[in-house]
Amino acid sequence: MSTLVELPPEKYDLNAFDNFKPNLTNFTIENAQALMWFSQLAYETGRPETIRSVANVNWGFESVSPFARRQVGIPTNFETCGIIGERRNAVILAFAGTDPAVWENLATDFDIEVDEKSNTHRGFQAALEGVLPEVDQAILTSQKAAKPLFVTGHSLGAALAALAARHAVDVRGIVPAAIYVFGMPRVGGEQFRAAYQTKLGSITYRLVHGLDIVARIPRSGSNYRHVGCLLQCVSGKKFNLTQLSNTGLDEPDLGLAQSIVGGINDLLSGNVLAPPGPGPFGPLFRVLPPPIRDHLQDRYLTALS
Repeated sequence: MSTLVELPPEKYDLNAFDNFKPNLTNFTIENAQALMWFSQLAYETGRPETIRSVANVNWGFESVSPFARRQVGIPTNFETCGIIGERRNAVILAFAGTDPAVWENLATDFDIEVDEKSNTHRGFQAALEGVLPEVDQAILTSQKAAKPLFVTGHSLGAALAALAARHAVDVRGIVPAAIYVFGMPRVGGEQFRAAYQTKLGSITYRLVHGLDIVARIPRSGSNYRHVGCLLQCVSGKKFNLTQLSNTGLDEPDLGLAQSIVGGINDLLSGNVLAPPGPGPFGPLFRVLPPPIRDHLQDRYLTALS
């Protein structure tokens, strides 16, 4: 991971887990906020001191284990990063999303052929299979300690979270307490969707902020389908629990009209530039197109605050 996706420790919300309720499988804004912060922490696998100071000292985790696996070769390239955290009342598995400075992440994202065996995005599937020992470790920790397992991630990490949850059910016979995913791309086809919805659809909460372009690809017309319960919010606004959908919506999709309307609304409201972001490159975020800017981690964190 690079400074493009990392945050200084002082930028983390020290109270992010104050209202986390691990006994609830239904959606709560408080759980979503905590798990989005934990998803952000998964981007810090190259800075273990940040993980320790934030999760152990400030959030009260008993242990946090970062992992990173990398493969370079033909036909598969990936770098999969994440963290496993254990609290007194829960185990959380979080995956990092795409770092644009890591070419292996981009190789994963653009390997968009559907895997015939799993009916999933070939790049995502390979990136998940590269860390199955770590996924199994999180599942085993949850079982041994009799603590609920939460799975989460942002962007590419959200796709990996969905695949990890399916692995937990299909291979290990363990149903996670809930799966919270942020800015998730479509992960698989109709066969994958049908099986996933039956077992995990009602406890998978898929959040989409504004015009987030990643949540709209691959397009539904390319035989990919979304999973879980959808919660959307307008760009720059807050997520509202009352707008959580039932399972089964294959939205949003990539549409030119929506981007144009969003751009016009920004101009009319005087928002010519996007908001700046955190970190050393934060000022440059102002020139990003809204569909990209709306996808970044801080926009989700703000919409949940």
